Amino acid sequence: MKIEKAIIYGFGKHQDLSIDLNGRMTLLYGANEAGKTTIQQFIVQTLFGYPLRTQNLQRYEPKAGGKYGGQLHLTDPVYGKVIVERVKGKAAGEVTVYFEDGTRGSDAELKMLLRDYDRAAFESVFSFSIHELQGLEKMTEEELSRTLLASGTTGIDAITKLEDRVEKEMAGIFKKTGRNPEINQLVEELRAMEAELKGLRSRAELYRPYIGRLQEIEQRLRLIDEEEDRASEEIKKIEKQQQAAPLIEKEKGLQNELESLAVTAFPSDGQRRMDRLMDRLSEAKARAAFLEKEAESTISKEVGSDAIGPLNALLARESEWHQMRSVLRRKQEEAIRLEDDRRRLLSLIGMEEPAALQADVSLGREEELISLVQQAETEEEENRYADRKLAEERVKLADAEKELKLFLSNEPSESERRMAEEWQGLASKVAEAQAAKRAQKAANSQTVNYAITGIGLLTLAISLWQSNYLLAFIGFLGAIGGLWLLLKKGKPEGLGAEQEALLSRYGGKETEYAALIDRLDSYDRKLDGYIEQIEAAKRSIGKLSKEGRSEQARFAYQNFLQRLGLSPDASRSTVLGLFEKLREIHAVALKEQRMITEIAELEQEQAEWLAHAENVLDGPAPADELYAVLRGEMNKRQQQLAALEKRKEQAAAIRQELEQLHALMAQIHEEQQGLMAEANAQTVDEFYLLGDEWQKKVQIDRELAPIRSQLQVLGNVSEAAGEQWKESDLSQLEAKLQQLKEERRTLLSEQAEKQQFTNQLLTDEAYEVQLQLFNEKKEELADMAKQWSARKAITEAIKQTMEELKEKSLPAVIQNAQTYFEKLTASSYRGMEMTQEGSFEAVRKDGMRFHIAELSQATKEQAYLSLRLALAVSMAESHPFPIIMDDPFVHFDRRRLQQMINLITELQEDHQFVYFTCHEMMQQVWPDAYVIDVATIERSVFS
Repeated sequence: MKIEKAIIYGFGKHQDLSIDLNGRMTLLYGANEAGKTTIQQFIVQTLFGYPLRTQNLQRYEPKAGGKYGGQLHLTDPVYGKVIVERVKGKAAGEVTVYFEDGTRGSDAELKMLLRDYDRAAFESVFSFSIHELQGLEKMTEEELSRTLLASGTTGIDAITKLEDRVEKEMAGIFKKTGRNPEINQLVEELRAMEAELKGLRSRAELYRPYIGRLQEIEQRLRLIDEEEDRASEEIKKIEKQQQAAPLIEKEKGLQNELESLAVTAFPSDGQRRMDRLMDRLSEAKARAAFLEKEAESTISKEVGSDAIGPLNALLARESEWHQMRSVLRRKQEEAIRLEDDRRRLLSLIGMEEPAALQADVSLGREEELISLVQQAETEEEENRYADRKLAEERVKLADAEKELKLFLSNEPSESERRMAEEWQGLASKVAEAQAAKRAQKAANSQTVNYAITGIGLLTLAISLWQSNYLLAFIGFLGAIGGLWLLLKKGKPEGLGAEQEALLSRYGGKETEYAALIDRLDSYDRKLDGYIEQIEAAKRSIGKLSKEGRSEQARFAYQNFLQRLGLSPDASRSTVLGLFEKLREIHAVALKEQRMITEIAELEQEQAEWLAHAENVLDGPAPADELYAVLRGEMNKRQQQLAALEKRKEQAAAIRQELEQLHALMAQIHEEQQGLMAEANAQTVDEFYLLGDEWQKKVQIDRELAPIRSQLQVLGNVSEAAGEQWKESDLSQLEAKLQQLKEERRTLLSEQAEKQQFTNQLLTDEAYEVQLQLFNEKKEELADMAKQWSARKAITEAIKQTMEELKEKSLPAVIQNAQTYFEKLTASSYRGMEMTQEGSFEAVRKDGMRFHIAELSQATKEQAYLSLRLALAVSMAESHPFPIIMDDPFVHFDRRRLQQMINLITELQEDHQFVYFTCHEMMQQVWPDAYVIDVATIERSVFS
């Protein structure tokens, strides 16, 4: 099965894309976040379904909306060309399979196409990434061997996972040295329960001794009761004698006191009747006094109508009062705001208030400040310009001196200058010698003259033949001229010895000497130019240095700021703002002064208003609640006027009631006289004294009655009988009785404790309950043991199954894996072998064996990849799936990477490989691969 094309409707960040894949090796390159993993997951999820939302896997639904899903165009050796389309639908998506003959299918046909493989089985063989290889570094020897075994045997991964799960469950049930497993905990609980049962059995053995002790306690308690009864009888006799003695003594004293009282008669309930009369008289007097005072207050509290007029006048002006108060509050708030503004402005300019208020902030001073600021800025700019010019001239001087130094390094030598001077003196002579030599050569050669004469004669002949007289005349003149030259030219004179010497020395060197002179002239001119530049720069530097910096405008600006009260170092960019703030301070101060005056006037007006209100109210008048008080006072006075008439009516009633009270007081006085006559008393005080004696006499009679009855109850004990008992006898009896009580208390406590214990033993079912729990725990332990045994049998069966898989399926895979491993390691290792214990070993070419955990990370990965590829190759006929790799070669160096590429190149003849990478170098090291840049994939026709 090969993937020819992937059409993405919408999956993750990709939308409406069409990707053509090579049937052999396709390399999808892209930087991080380009969407490589999205494409890889699109292939897997389109084939095997979208993950459920409950699974911890990403579904890659488009965030921007749109159609979800896509198509995979496949070529299968059995079913031919097939299109698998999966779109959003049920949990795993709605899938449609289009076959080459036009038929369609769904999940059942797709399952048949995928040879009943699910996603987990596919990813365990045909899809792997760098994450699986990175995990090899942290694995133990056993885990590595198991991983390699799972990589080389189809189906064994699920078996090993089942074995791990069962072993984990077994460890949760029982562990020989553990505490947390369930069986271990049950064993500990059974031990504790067994110890508790032993304690309960030991308690039951105490029942019989406790019953015997309880019988002894009951017998002793009966004896104690008898002894206590006898002691109590003796104590009662002594106590009766003790009680009778003070009663007899008290009876005798009361009888003597009764005989001393002289009163013989007193009105029945006389004191209470007299008290009642006194109370009625007091009430009548108090009522009369109250009515008299009420009559006086009714007259004194009358309020005239003249007290309401001023209040009405004030209440009529309530709106004026509130308006004045509102204006006063606004002006006070405005004064506070102005004060805050003044302080804020003063803090901004950094001046004291007196200095700020004394400063002149007129427009003339502002214009003067602006002028000084401009002058200072102009002066500063000129100084900066002068400094820049001075720096530039110094740079020019340094550059010129540097160039001069460099120029002087190429200065012509003295010999060249002497040669130039000699040549300048001999140049004319050499020129004359050369001219003489040329003349001599010309005299020796008559060829030209003969040629001129011949041409003239020939022209003359031709012209005459053609009758062209003008041309014949010209030819005649040429012939005459040539003859004249031939006749004129004599023999030339020879060159002198000096000229011969000059020509031999300087002949042919004129250009060289001319170039030398030009070079010397150019050098001298440039040298003069450099010297002139240096001198000009020095003159400019001297001139600029002498001119100096002008600071008059700055001093004038600083003096102005000092006179104004500002800091002389204030920035010129902010000084105008400070001047404006200073002017604002003046304006705020004037407003604040005016506001203070207005507030004082309003406060004076408020004080006068309050004084008038206090005069009207005859009391204090609070400013905040003035009119509430005035209205309350107005209501009060109106109520008083309304009650005036009512009080007048009450006055008449009061006078009538006073007359009745006076008559009542006279009647009460007559009744008092009758009571005093009955008691033979002259005054009320004497009446009360006689009443007290009578009460005392009655009280003595009352006290004597119970004493006589008590003595009668005691049996009429005589005074002589009370002297027979002794105090020591009573103490001994009480001590004995206390001792018996203590013994009783101790015995009762012991009796209660033992009765409670025996009753608890009779009714306590703890032993039976604990025994039942113990048996239940034993049964639970037996069930746990059965579960552990069942899981143990499963693990043994799994181990046997794994051994069978190793014997049947693994040898062929390992044979190919050894070949691949040898190729990948460049024959550094001959292959891999499995030991009797089920672990893998790598065999080096010298025969040395290494456990997988001892290999380097990259070599472990080579072993893992060898087994994976060998398994995939062995399943090519039964499960002809493409192999999908997500950048698994990042740990390989260039040599190992090339060996891996060579191996895949061999395998891609029969298998399709899809390789995802973010490393650009993979495009260069894999030249035969069909490269797709994920970032530049163009949209398909569906877009």
